[in-house]
Amino acid sequence: MKVIGVLLSLLTILFAGLAAANTIEIDEQFTSEKINSVYYSFAPTSIATAQQSDLKQWQTLTNKPLNLGIEQRPVWIQFTIKNTLNTRVTPILSIDNPLLNEVQVYHLLDKRRSSSININAPPLLPQQQIKNEPLLVKLTLPAHSNTTVIVKVSNSSGLRVPLTLWQADALFTYKSKLNLLYGLLIGFVFSLAISCLILYAFSRKQYFAYTGAITLMLSILLYFICGFSFIHTRSAGTVQLMIPMLVMLITVLFLPLQQQVCQPKTVTWFKVQKIIIAIYALLIAFVWLFPTLVVTLFCFITTPIVLGYYVVTTLLCIRQNPSEPQKALLLALCSFLAAIVYFIITVSGLYIFTNSRVAFVFICSLSCAFSLGYAVMKLFILQRDEQVTTQQTLIAKSAAQDALLHERLSLQESVRQELETQVDERTFELQVTLRELEEKNRELEQLNMEDPLTGIKNRRFFDKKLVMELRRSRREQTPLSVIMLDIDKFKVINDTYGHLTGDQVIRTAADTIKKQLQRPLDEVARYGGEEFVVLLPNTQNDGAIAIAEKIRHAIATNNVHVAGTTISFTISAGVYTSVAEDINNPEIFTERADKALYFAKQHGRNQVINFPIPQSKSRSV
Repeated sequence: MKVIGVLLSLLTILFAGLAAANTIEIDEQFTSEKINSVYYSFAPTSIATAQQSDLKQWQTLTNKPLNLGIEQRPVWIQFTIKNTLNTRVTPILSIDNPLLNEVQVYHLLDKRRSSSININAPPLLPQQQIKNEPLLVKLTLPAHSNTTVIVKVSNSSGLRVPLTLWQADALFTYKSKLNLLYGLLIGFVFSLAISCLILYAFSRKQYFAYTGAITLMLSILLYFICGFSFIHTRSAGTVQLMIPMLVMLITVLFLPLQQQVCQPKTVTWFKVQKIIIAIYALLIAFVWLFPTLVVTLFCFITTPIVLGYYVVTTLLCIRQNPSEPQKALLLALCSFLAAIVYFIITVSGLYIFTNSRVAFVFICSLSCAFSLGYAVMKLFILQRDEQVTTQQTLIAKSAAQDALLHERLSLQESVRQELETQVDERTFELQVTLRELEEKNRELEQLNMEDPLTGIKNRRFFDKKLVMELRRSRREQTPLSVIMLDIDKFKVINDTYGHLTGDQVIRTAADTIKKQLQRPLDEVARYGGEEFVVLLPNTQNDGAIAIAEKIRHAIATNNVHVAGTTISFTISAGVYTSVAEDINNPEIFTERADKALYFAKQHGRNQVINFPIPQSKSRSV
């Protein structure tokens, strides 16, 4: 049994080694592949020793990105790429961690070095569209070849080396979309910071300044994490130092913001917190003089403790006097703390996350920025309301004192003035009430003039508008045109598809008619059911017929899509144009247009008929 156990162990080790040595194959369907099975070693001192060393002495990594945590020794990584195509290909090797001090890539073909490049500060690839991606290497793979790639990575604050092999176009497409999204999100946080600083300039409220500073540094932090800083500088060491420094500065700024939002009473917890933050800020002033690894470790050790203390003291304030700004500040602190803990776990290599590191950090950062903005805006509103209430109280007291003074001077005069004041107040209240009633009546009249289904004017509005336009037509001796329109076979649509679909058809017809009217004076109204009327002041008969034909054609070519069903329908129209003579009989225009519409409905539909109907046309039909 022991022999069988030993054999099974050996087979397990063998298969694990084979799995780790999987070769990356490039075929016609290749677009990208994560390189999660590699050999790595700390032993080689040069590319020559790396080539000559036995792979059996190297460590293997299977089915996960290489993350060695806080490791300062240079690591050598080796993997193989097989080109199965009949042509030469030029894939791009992407090292998805822009915060590495030095990366050297050696391209070996038949155990001979084909090319090598130091991408610590490389030139951009020819025609490279992604200007903030420094860690890209273009590989040249001959047809039907096996290529060995050896990568040497040196970094002063941890080794996290996620590798991906890309087809060039796929890489640029993916990165362009991703960088556009991250750029927009960073821009949003930055704009929130500028907005808070502008509010501080106008209101002189210090919590706006603290929030603006925190969100501004938060946007710069995201800018560095995404690698956008490489547009201006190629120094990864500077960025590695800036990230923990920004994190610690943001942590320090949370103290004055917490004091402004929570307004804690003087208790032991807050006294200790001030002492801790003072010591923490003093250490930050000198810690940047130490190596980057020391700064990173100091940040990872102290920052969660300080943020945790913030959370505890904020919870105490919420327990004593809960308010929405305090709860929003607590959410911001928890979001920022979650991002920092996630950083610690990722950088130290304690756990391999399958999701994107940057995506989670963005979610936490946006939550932090949103919560801070909401907290200070809510605090500003609460303070403003409190000031208004105080001012109103002072005004009321002053008015009472003035009234008492007048009463002491002369009781009779006071009584008279009181009566006059009461009369004036009642008159003013009555005027205000009448004004409000007039406004409500206007609003009600506006609602009564609109059709609730289509949003266009209703028949009541049309009747009033027609009388007005009749007076204008008679006064100015200009032609007035009326178009009556009706949806063809609307009952069939209702019976076939139901009333909801019929309502959608009516709405679509109303919208289409409204879009064809270009002048402000032209009006369309729902006359009743599926019937519409268009009023065209100062419009000749030919123009009215042209507009009616335009409406008919637009509706005939416009389909309605409801619940996966496409419905086409037509409309018939009747036109009447005349200069108004009798303003007391406005029904003449609608009746004659309706007669033309009736003729169009009875003789084929989907047509425009003008009134009077020519006898020749009537006989031909």
